[in-house]
Amino acid sequence: MKVLIVGAGIAGLLMYRELQRQEIEADIIEKQLSLNTLGAGICLPGNAMQQLEVLGLKQAILAKAHQVHEVRFETQQREVLAKASLNEGILASQPFVALTRKDLIETLAEGILDHIQFSRSVIDVRKHKSAQSVRFNDGAVVDYDLVIGADGINSSVRELLFAEPELTDLGVTQWRFLVNMPTDNLQPSYLVGNTDAFMFYPISKNKVYCYGQADNQYIKALYNDPKKSICEVFADYHPTVLHAIESAKMIHQGSLKSVMSKQVYTDRCVLIGDALHGCPPSLQQGVAQSLSDVLTLSRCLQNAYSIDVALADFKAKRLKQITWVVSESNKVIRLAKLGKSRFGRFIRNSLIRLQGPQNVKAWRKLMTELEADKCN
Repeated sequence: MKVLIVGAGIAGLLMYRELQRQEIEADIIEKQLSLNTLGAGICLPGNAMQQLEVLGLKQAILAKAHQVHEVRFETQQREVLAKASLNEGILASQPFVALTRKDLIETLAEGILDHIQFSRSVIDVRKHKSAQSVRFNDGAVVDYDLVIGADGINSSVRELLFAEPELTDLGVTQWRFLVNMPTDNLQPSYLVGNTDAFMFYPISKNKVYCYGQADNQYIKALYNDPKKSICEVFADYHPTVLHAIESAKMIHQGSLKSVMSKQVYTDRCVLIGDALHGCPPSLQQGVAQSLSDVLTLSRCLQNAYSIDVALADFKAKRLKQITWVVSESNKVIRLAKLGKSRFGRFIRNSLIRLQGPQNVKAWRKLMTELEADKCN
């Protein structure tokens, strides 16, 4: 079997490592000149660590990551609405950690960097007998038994080969940045305002990953300077938020988008990672769901008597969970809109107090499902 992996981001690197482990011949290409390590922080909940352990990467990640023990939801003035321990029940079976995106990418690329074909992209894919004939931007044409699109939420493979779906713009602007500050007594804190929210997530002893988002309908203006935009949006928040923003050296500004391909594969081309199920970071499932894709697809390829059967099995095994994750992640964004009125904020905050942090509930469910899968 010969496989092409399109994209050397998190999903692509994980997929290549797993195929190497299974001694399956694979090429991995990346349209950029080098690895994209830009970004801020990456949060890895317990279900991500469960699967990194299976791949033998858990200890390498822990060496660069910062462990957290509790999640807090607060008002914009830092009054606690709800909190949940990560050291109880099934949540205690794995560490919950965070690290910089750069550290994660470099860890995943260790030992395989020389195998990545940079500055290479797919121009066309056509079925040729039982293979997929791939034409590259340099004019070369190569036949593969399987093409894996791991090229992110703006996937060129999805756009080229899949009839649906289009990206959904959620009408929310987001900002991400890192700041230096002591984290001795800091646990992940999610501050909810009106139709906006802000997060502090420690990623080392002296560094914090910050994330902010706001509904575009209620943003007075967006500027070319992200710091100017975010300062205006969060002007009424607690002084710790304003101090963090002022301390930031670089702020990434973007739009929240979502995609969900229920087609999953066509012929012998399959999507994984954000190309298949990119969604808002409400449940911090980007890496975890990519890991599930990689491990599930690998097992399906090992166990099936043909690639076609393996892809059908992969879709059957993954579609229910990724549909739920995307739906729940988008639902959190929609619930934020309740904050546009005083009554809506009362209802939303009361639900948080009553039900606890929604992301922790989701992590508990997803970790339980992984444990159940081990027994089947």
